[in-house]
Amino acid sequence: MNVFITGATGFLGQHIARHCVAEGHRVLCLRRTVSDQPLQGATWVTAGQPEWEIQVKTFAPDILIHAAWCGVDAKGRNNAEVQQTNIELTERLLHLFPYKQIIMLGSQDEYGQINSKVNENHPLCPLSEYAKAKITCCKRLQAHAKKNGTTWQWLRIFSVYGPGQRPQWLIPSVIGHCLKGEDMETTKGEQLYSYLYVDDFARAVVSMIGRTGQNGIYNLSSCMPVTLNDLFHTIKRLTNSKTEFHPTLPYRENQSMVILGDASKFISVFGQFEHTSMEQGLLTTIQFIRNNPTS
Repeated sequence: MNVFITGATGFLGQHIARHCVAEGHRVLCLRRTVSDQPLQGATWVTAGQPEWEIQVKTFAPDILIHAAWCGVDAKGRNNAEVQQTNIELTERLLHLFPYKQIIMLGSQDEYGQINSKVNENHPLCPLSEYAKAKITCCKRLQAHAKKNGTTWQWLRIFSVYGPGQRPQWLIPSVIGHCLKGEDMETTKGEQLYSYLYVDDFARAVVSMIGRTGQNGIYNLSSCMPVTLNDLFHTIKRLTNSKTEFHPTLPYRENQSMVILGDASKFISVFGQFEHTSMEQGLLTTIQFIRNNPTS
């Protein structure tokens, strides 16, 4: 199928695009700026350049996978102007072409503070402009799809990790400290969180392609939770590090102590997607960071 992917230079989008190419799909990727190492086997178009929308229409995509999003870091999450640009891009993409299927990436943040395993019926309580914008885009996707008879899926993504993730995120940050043998200040690490390996995530998304009639909102989350304390010490063991963790940091106000997504709805429709153990995923991520220390 012809698959149009936005955000394909980002952490999640690049892995989705790679798996789409590997599965034999014809792939067009949208990027904001020229990438130094674009994915081989895909065609690229740059937003802002003249006639980029005409290029997309000429490609005639069957599927839109919308993974692009600005303002995902701590600073940008409460910037209303930045988040409004995400809503505007989503609207622009929705009306760009009569796709047969649209898959968009939402977030666990739509649920707000959670302290239990949550399914898709859990009340939404957005605490950031980022989460509010995600919810707005989900509603606009539903309205557009209903009006045009388009298959749609909105994925509420819980934590994902793996090669290519920015070094300031938790798992690559801990790996970086352990590889350097640097001590770290942490909380007590009692939080119970779910972390999905990025290849399992990408395969799950690609498995949805062409599945018409399966409209809805789906959680996409690891089913293998881990406490942060256990996670930190597993990384220390796998890196054979002398790093010491000093549990001196207080928990944030309103800290979510349990963040788990119930992915049973996704599994019942699209099948099992988690095939990588935490240890396997961490080993691959550690090796990537060893080979790419500045990534």
